[in-house]
Amino acid sequence: MDDGSVVEMSVVKVSPYLKIERPLLWLCEKTTSRPRLLPIAIGQFEAAAIQMQLDQDEPLRPISYDLLTSILNHLSVPVRRVLIHSARKQIYYARITIEKEGQLRELDSRPSDAIALALRTGAPIYVTRELLDLVGYEIEEGETQVEQAIARFSELEPQLVTAKKKGIASAKGVVRERPTDSTPLVAEPVDPATPADLLSQLQAKLEQAVICEEYEEAAKLRDEIELLVNRTKS
Repeated sequence: MDDGSVVEMSVVKVSPYLKIERPLLWLCEKTTSRPRLLPIAIGQFEAAAIQMQLDQDEPLRPISYDLLTSILNHLSVPVRRVLIHSARKQIYYARITIEKEGQLRELDSRPSDAIALALRTGAPIYVTRELLDLVGYEIEEGETQVEQAIARFSELEPQLVTAKKKGIASAKGVVRERPTDSTPLVAEPVDPATPADLLSQLQAKLEQAVICEEYEEAAKLRDEIELLVNRTKS
Protein backbone atom coordinates (compact mmCIF):
# COMPACT_ATOMS: atom_id res chain seq x y z
CA MET A 1 0.00 0.00 0.00
CA ASP A 2 1.57 3.31 -1.10
CA ASP A 3 1.73 6.34 1.16
CA GLY A 4 -0.80 8.26 -0.92
CA SER A 5 -3.52 5.73 -0.20
CA VAL A 6 -3.45 6.17 3.58
CA VAL A 7 -3.92 9.15 5.90
CA GLU A 8 -2.22 9.47 9.27
CA MET A 9 -4.56 10.16 12.18
CA SER A 10 -4.23 11.27 15.78
CA VAL A 11 -6.46 10.32 18.69
CA VAL A 12 -8.41 13.34 19.92
CA LYS A 13 -10.59 12.04 22.73
CA VAL A 14 -13.19 9.56 23.86
CA SER A 15 -16.66 10.97 24.45
CA PRO A 16 -20.12 9.64 25.31
CA TYR A 17 -22.36 8.85 22.34
CA LEU A 18 -26.03 9.20 23.27
CA LYS A 19 -25.38 7.12 26.40
CA ILE A 20 -22.32 6.19 28.43
CA GLU A 21 -22.55 2.53 27.43
CA ARG A 22 -21.59 3.46 23.86
CA PRO A 23 -18.52 5.74 23.86
CA LEU A 24 -17.14 7.36 20.74
CA LEU A 25 -13.46 7.31 19.84
CA TRP A 26 -12.50 10.40 17.83
CA LEU A 27 -9.65 10.31 15.33
CA CYS A 28 -8.43 13.43 13.52
CA GLU A 29 -6.51 13.85 10.28
CA LYS A 30 -3.00 15.09 11.12
CA THR A 31 -1.51 16.98 8.18
CA THR A 32 -4.08 19.45 6.86
CA SER A 33 -5.46 22.87 7.78
CA ARG A 34 -9.05 21.55 7.72
CA PRO A 35 -8.77 18.03 9.10
CA ARG A 36 -11.51 15.45 8.85
CA LEU A 37 -12.67 13.52 11.87
CA LEU A 38 -13.50 9.87 12.18
CA PRO A 39 -15.82 8.83 15.05
CA ILE A 40 -15.92 5.13 15.97
CA ALA A 41 -18.36 3.61 18.45
CA ILE A 42 -16.38 1.33 20.79
CA GLY A 43 -16.83 -0.61 24.01
CA GLN A 44 -16.54 0.75 27.55
CA PHE A 45 -13.43 -1.22 28.49
CA GLU A 46 -11.56 -0.17 25.37
CA ALA A 47 -12.68 3.45 25.79
CA ALA A 48 -11.40 3.53 29.37
CA ALA A 49 -8.08 1.98 28.32
CA ILE A 50 -7.61 4.57 25.56
CA GLN A 51 -8.61 7.52 27.73
CA MET A 52 -6.28 6.38 30.52
CA GLN A 53 -3.38 6.43 28.09
CA LEU A 54 -4.36 9.84 26.70
CA ASP A 55 -4.43 11.18 30.26
CA GLN A 56 -1.17 9.39 31.16
CA ASP A 57 -3.10 7.83 34.04
CA GLU A 58 -1.12 4.75 35.03
CA PRO A 59 -3.14 1.99 36.71
CA LEU A 60 -1.99 0.46 39.95
CA ARG A 61 -1.45 -2.78 38.06
CA PRO A 62 -0.98 -3.22 34.29
CA ILE A 63 -4.11 -3.88 32.25
CA SER A 64 -4.14 -6.21 29.24
CA TYR A 65 -2.81 -3.62 26.75
CA ASP A 66 0.07 -2.74 29.06
CA LEU A 67 0.90 -6.42 29.44
CA LEU A 68 0.81 -6.99 25.68
CA THR A 69 3.11 -4.00 25.15
CA SER A 70 5.57 -5.39 27.69
CA ILE A 71 5.52 -8.80 26.01
CA LEU A 72 6.17 -7.33 22.56
CA ASN A 73 9.02 -5.21 23.91
CA HIS A 74 10.54 -8.21 25.67
CA LEU A 75 10.39 -10.24 22.45
CA SER A 76 11.78 -7.32 20.40
CA VAL A 77 8.68 -7.27 18.19
CA PRO A 78 7.90 -3.61 17.45
CA VAL A 79 4.49 -2.41 16.32
CA ARG A 80 5.11 -0.53 13.08
CA ARG A 81 1.63 0.86 12.45
CA VAL A 82 -2.09 0.27 12.74
CA LEU A 83 -4.46 0.75 9.84
CA ILE A 84 -8.23 1.05 9.75
CA HIS A 85 -8.72 -0.21 6.25
CA SER A 86 -12.41 -0.84 5.53
CA ALA A 87 -15.98 -0.85 6.77
CA ARG A 88 -18.59 -3.43 5.93
CA LYS A 89 -22.18 -3.50 7.18
CA GLN A 90 -21.56 -0.59 9.56
CA ILE A 91 -18.49 -2.27 11.11
CA TYR A 92 -14.87 -1.09 10.91
CA TYR A 93 -11.93 -3.42 10.31
CA ALA A 94 -8.30 -2.79 11.22
CA ARG A 95 -4.85 -4.40 11.00
CA ILE A 96 -1.80 -4.17 13.21
CA THR A 97 1.58 -4.41 11.45
CA ILE A 98 4.38 -5.87 13.56
CA GLU A 99 7.97 -6.67 12.66
CA LYS A 100 9.52 -9.99 13.59
CA GLU A 101 13.05 -10.93 12.58
CA GLY A 102 13.04 -8.29 9.85
CA GLN A 103 9.72 -9.44 8.39
CA LEU A 104 6.52 -7.39 8.50
CA ARG A 105 3.42 -9.29 9.52
CA GLU A 106 -0.18 -8.09 9.61
CA LEU A 107 -2.66 -9.08 12.29
CA ASP A 108 -6.42 -8.62 12.11
CA SER A 109 -7.75 -6.41 14.91
CA ARG A 110 -10.64 -4.32 16.09
CA PRO A 111 -9.80 -0.60 15.76
CA SER A 112 -10.07 0.07 19.50
CA ASP A 113 -7.63 -2.71 20.40
CA ALA A 114 -5.21 -1.58 17.69
CA ILE A 115 -5.36 2.06 18.80
CA ALA A 116 -5.02 1.22 22.50
CA LEU A 117 -1.86 -0.71 21.59
CA ALA A 118 -0.58 2.00 19.23
CA LEU A 119 -0.84 4.66 21.94
CA ARG A 120 1.28 2.51 24.25
CA THR A 121 3.91 1.63 21.66
CA GLY A 122 4.14 4.95 19.82
CA ALA A 123 3.05 3.38 16.53
CA PRO A 124 1.41 5.64 13.92
CA ILE A 125 -2.31 5.27 13.22
CA TYR A 126 -3.61 5.34 9.64
CA VAL A 127 -6.92 5.22 7.82
CA THR A 128 -7.22 4.42 4.13
CA ARG A 129 -7.91 7.56 2.12
CA GLU A 130 -10.82 5.84 0.38
CA LEU A 131 -12.49 5.09 3.71
CA LEU A 132 -11.90 8.58 5.10
CA ASP A 133 -13.33 10.12 1.92
CA LEU A 134 -16.41 7.98 2.40
CA VAL A 135 -17.16 8.40 6.09
CA GLY A 136 -14.96 11.25 7.35
CA TYR A 137 -16.73 13.99 9.30
CA GLU A 138 -15.65 17.35 7.88
CA ILE A 139 -14.91 20.47 9.89
CA GLU A 140 -17.06 23.24 8.46
CA GLU A 141 -15.76 26.62 7.39
CA GLY A 142 -15.58 28.93 10.39
CA GLU A 143 -14.90 26.15 12.87
CA THR A 144 -11.41 26.82 14.17
CA GLN A 145 -11.10 23.91 16.56
CA VAL A 146 -11.80 20.21 16.46
CA GLU A 147 -13.86 20.51 19.64
CA GLN A 148 -16.29 22.79 17.81
CA ALA A 149 -16.89 20.14 15.18
CA ILE A 150 -17.38 17.47 17.83
CA ALA A 151 -19.88 19.71 19.62
CA ARG A 152 -21.79 20.19 16.36
CA PHE A 153 -21.81 16.44 15.86
CA SER A 154 -23.27 16.00 19.36
CA GLU A 155 -26.12 18.35 18.50
CA LEU A 156 -26.98 16.14 15.52
CA GLU A 157 -26.97 12.87 17.48
CA PRO A 158 -30.77 12.39 17.51
CA GLN A 159 -30.68 12.35 13.70
CA LEU A 160 -28.18 9.48 13.59
CA VAL A 161 -30.81 6.82 14.20
CA THR A 162 -32.35 7.73 10.85
CA ALA A 163 -28.98 8.19 9.14
CA LYS A 164 -27.77 4.77 10.27
CA LYS A 165 -30.63 3.10 8.38
CA LYS A 166 -29.40 4.69 5.13
CA GLY A 167 -26.04 2.94 5.26
CA ILE A 168 -22.42 3.96 5.45
CA ALA A 169 -22.27 6.00 2.23
CA SER A 170 -25.02 8.43 3.18
CA ALA A 171 -24.73 8.53 6.95
CA LYS A 172 -21.32 10.23 7.21
CA GLY A 173 -21.70 9.48 10.87
CA VAL A 174 -20.85 6.71 13.28
CA VAL A 175 -19.69 3.29 12.23
CA ARG A 176 -19.04 0.82 14.99
CA GLU A 177 -16.39 -1.81 15.32
CA ARG A 178 -17.07 -5.50 15.73
CA PRO A 179 -19.20 -5.71 18.85
CA THR A 180 -18.18 -7.55 22.00
CA ASP A 181 -21.75 -7.71 23.24
CA SER A 182 -25.31 -6.98 22.15
CA THR A 183 -25.21 -3.30 23.07
CA PRO A 184 -27.11 -1.35 20.38
CA LEU A 185 -25.27 1.24 18.33
CA VAL A 186 -27.70 4.03 19.19
CA ALA A 187 -30.14 4.69 21.99
CA GLU A 188 -32.27 7.46 23.43
CA PRO A 189 -30.20 10.47 24.59
CA VAL A 190 -29.79 11.11 28.31
CA ASP A 191 -30.80 14.49 29.67
CA PRO A 192 -27.62 15.85 31.31
CA ALA A 193 -29.71 17.58 33.98
CA THR A 194 -31.30 14.37 35.29
CA PRO A 195 -30.12 11.81 37.86
CA ALA A 196 -29.61 9.45 34.91
CA ASP A 197 -26.59 11.51 33.88
CA LEU A 198 -25.07 11.26 37.35
CA LEU A 199 -25.73 7.52 37.27
CA SER A 200 -23.89 7.27 33.94
CA GLN A 201 -20.90 9.14 35.38
CA LEU A 202 -20.76 6.84 38.40
CA GLN A 203 -21.01 3.78 36.16
CA ALA A 204 -18.11 5.07 34.04
CA LYS A 205 -15.98 5.60 37.17
CA LEU A 206 -16.92 2.11 38.37
CA GLU A 207 -15.82 0.65 35.02
CA GLN A 208 -12.40 2.31 35.27
CA ALA A 209 -11.99 1.27 38.92
CA VAL A 210 -12.67 -2.35 38.01
CA ILE A 211 -10.27 -2.18 35.05
CA CYS A 212 -7.55 -0.85 37.36
CA GLU A 213 -8.42 -3.46 40.00
CA GLU A 214 -9.11 -0.71 42.55
CA TYR A 215 -11.69 -2.81 44.32
CA GLU A 216 -12.16 -0.64 47.41
CA GLU A 217 -12.99 2.34 45.22
CA ALA A 218 -15.25 0.11 43.11
CA ALA A 219 -17.16 -0.98 46.22
CA LYS A 220 -17.73 2.66 47.24
CA LEU A 221 -18.98 3.49 43.75
CA ARG A 222 -21.35 0.53 43.77
CA ASP A 223 -22.79 1.80 47.05
CA GLU A 224 -23.26 5.27 45.57
CA ILE A 225 -24.95 3.80 42.49
CA GLU A 226 -27.30 1.68 44.61
CA LEU A 227 -28.17 4.71 46.78
CA LEU A 228 -28.89 6.86 43.73
CA VAL A 229 -31.05 4.16 42.12
CA ASN A 230 -33.08 3.70 45.29
CA ARG A 231 -33.48 7.47 45.66
CA THR A 232 -34.73 7.73 42.07
CA LYS A 233 -37.31 4.98 42.60
CA SER A 234 -38.74 6.60 45.72
